[in-house]
Amino acid sequence: MRGILGGCGRFACIFAGAAALVAATVPRADAHEWFRIPNLSYATDAELGPINRTGYILSPDFEISDEVKLGGSGGALLSDPDGFSIGAKAGYDYQTGGILIGFITDAFYSWADGGGVNGLKSDLNYYGTVRGRLGVSLGRFLPYATAGYAYGGLEVTDTVNGLSDSKTLSGWTYGGGLEFVWNKDITLHGGYRRIDFGDATFSSLPAGQNTLSPEMDVFDFGFVRRF
Repeated sequence: MRGILGGCGRFACIFAGAAALVAATVPRADAHEWFRIPNLSYATDAELGPINRTGYILSPDFEISDEVKLGGSGGALLSDPDGFSIGAKAGYDYQTGGILIGFITDAFYSWADGGGVNGLKSDLNYYGTVRGRLGVSLGRFLPYATAGYAYGGLEVTDTVNGLSDSKTLSGWTYGGGLEFVWNKDITLHGGYRRIDFGDATFSSLPAGQNTLSPEMDVFDFGFVRRF
């Protein structure tokens, strides 16, 4: 199992920059809202009033990745890593009429790992996305589509020969989801994303079988704070 501190360090650096960028643009008058304890009570339609989702968003997320499919010439040497991940997203939404246009960046620390033949194993250490989204407001519900850039960190280790190689992955993501306004503080959400990374070559795999083409199917859920 990879070192927890090393993985968390990478995750923290990735998301801290994105969150700081969003926080830096929030008006000073609204800064205290970031730290206020949210109301957890369900709001009726009358209590909620008109819904407008324009504003900054911050969302702690839990994601379930069924598996990371490792294609390419080295895919047959490794079982597909699977597991879960924890992270967060930050961004900004703008709603005009019934249409929502948004920008989101997120980062996740991953516990997806798998074995392989002859002492080989793989670990997805982290991943994240920078993407846009387009949604339609249907009262308290917001179905949306999303797409953009994806990145990740994959490590392949040969435990027999003591070799290890880590690569930064780069690719694309697309998918969609559904939000539901719980009250004026909290919006619940769930969604699906497909992530397709480009080919990466690992020196810890045998020559001629050292290329991987990772793909992921990700299901996520959590809640959104708007400011």
